[in-house]
Amino acid sequence: MSQLLGVLGRQTVHVLFDKYNFDSYQTSSTIGISEEIKSGSEEQLSELIGEIIRTSNTLRNGVSPKYKYNDQVNEFKKSLLLDGYEIADKTIKSLDPNFEGKEPVEDELVNELRRSGLDQNDEIVPCLRASASDFIKAQPDYNGSLTNIRICLETIVRKIALKKDFVNAREGNTWGPSLGFLKTKGFFTEKEEKTLASIFTFVSDGAHVPIGFSKEEFVRLGRNICASMCYFVIKKYNA
Repeated sequence: MSQLLGVLGRQTVHVLFDKYNFDSYQTSSTIGISEEIKSGSEEQLSELIGEIIRTSNTLRNGVSPKYKYNDQVNEFKKSLLLDGYEIADKTIKSLDPNFEGKEPVEDELVNELRRSGLDQNDEIVPCLRASASDFIKAQPDYNGSLTNIRICLETIVRKIALKKDFVNAREGNTWGPSLGFLKTKGFFTEKEEKTLASIFTFVSDGAHVPIGFSKEEFVRLGRNICASMCYFVIKKYNA
């Protein structure tokens, strides 16, 4: 949203900020806009987003060249979609259940990873961020989005197995052997192992998009399921 506001005229942003009780003097740069946005309450942000969506055509008319606005509004819409919100007919609706007082799964996942100490070499969180970036960029890389979230799951499982003294005699991919090892150690039940293996296959490159789904919808679904499984595994480890 800060990037989108950054391409609007300064006077327009000033009026919007003043209307929704943001500091209207923080409009001289995208950095200032971003800092002010981050400090906003849920109510302020919801109302601001609502006006941006309702007046999108008017806001676009004030930007030249138009592609600057188009690029940013597309990224904004995809960012919202990734967070479980869809824009349609100039309104915004939630696609996922919202639980008051609870952080989104991906935020909780990052917190649990930091608590675990498994990501000391920065192998997991960057893949999580890359998965989101691949999804929302102007020319989305949907295969990249699923590949990166799958790498997150694989890396978490592999690192936990190593912590529990797993030694792999085979070269190459250690996903299957690591998963099996953790089942023999009692870390996973047989049902949990099968569920994780199925989800890993579900989000693999080239997975068939079911009838009734767009590529975007299917990738978002697969990514969210895989992120939730990452959270399940790391939460189980931290316990």
